[in-house]
Amino acid sequence: MDYSYKEFLEDLNMGREVEFTYKGDKYYISSWGFWRFYDDSSEITISDEENILEKVKLDGKSILEIWNLIEINIVY
Repeated sequence: MDYSYKEFLEDLNMGREVEFTYKGDKYYISSWGFWRFYDDSSEITISDEENILEKVKLDGKSILEIWNLIEINIVY
């Protein structure tokens, strides 16, 4: 799927949800929450005034920093 980080940001801002794979693990992200599949302890939820992308770190890096290593599976 040819899907840019800019499109990803636009989709999150529109309220869409994205499932992706990073290093063999599946993740879910929306404008209000994030988690790794089958790992309840990974869940992050935010309030309306927060930005989910500021909270999410994978291997200590932001999604933007690892964007080229992410495989987008589904955009809802």
